[in-house]
Amino acid sequence: MVFSVKLYPVLKFIPIILAGVLCGAVTDLAAQQIKSNIIKSEGLLLEAEELLSSIRSLKSAFVQSSTTGALASGTLYITRPGKLRIDYKKPETLQIYADGTWVFYIDSELKEISQLPLTATPASFLIRDKFKFSEDLTVLKVSRNVFTLEISVAQRGEEEAGSFTLIFSNKVDAFQGWAVTDAQGIRTSIKLISPVINKPIAKKVFDFRVPDWAFPKDE
Repeated sequence: MVFSVKLYPVLKFIPIILAGVLCGAVTDLAAQQIKSNIIKSEGLLLEAEELLSSIRSLKSAFVQSSTTGALASGTLYITRPGKLRIDYKKPETLQIYADGTWVFYIDSELKEISQLPLTATPASFLIRDKFKFSEDLTVLKVSRNVFTLEISVAQRGEEEAGSFTLIFSNKVDAFQGWAVTDAQGIRTSIKLISPVINKPIAKKVFDFRVPDWAFPKDE
């Protein structure tokens, strides 16, 4: 038997980790301002790289909020390189897995499984073996306030296609989450709550098992 898998769907879970914001062209003046900002922020970028690369595993509760007022929560698991699992808390019926090659999306209520290449998503940057801004990424903006450091990036060569923002503590000693803004200007933020860093996570946590309902029954 073969279960049905949808390729490249328009997925409602995209804001949490899988896609960025559609944005307009960058003018020459804006490009110069970005370059100047990045040069001034090289030290912060290095600190952020080192922090992200030092996270070999992560388990954390999270809260997902949107400027539309929508709220969701759940648990996130990461083991680098390549492994990701996201379980949404009920009443949501969603799960997300990454196996190093694909990202799978399971909606048990709608009885649907979808997939797309990991490399087509920002998730690939978060769970690659070592994180470097110089590898396949363009830094678009670095902003720092009394509470946080935010670094907005886009995939190199596709700066007009999407971006996402990594969020750190002001002292760059904690990774706090990320945010995505869609083409309509809706911002969806993911805040990590009491993350557990570099503690072993059982391999079976990342095992994607096809649900029984994915196999059509013979009539």
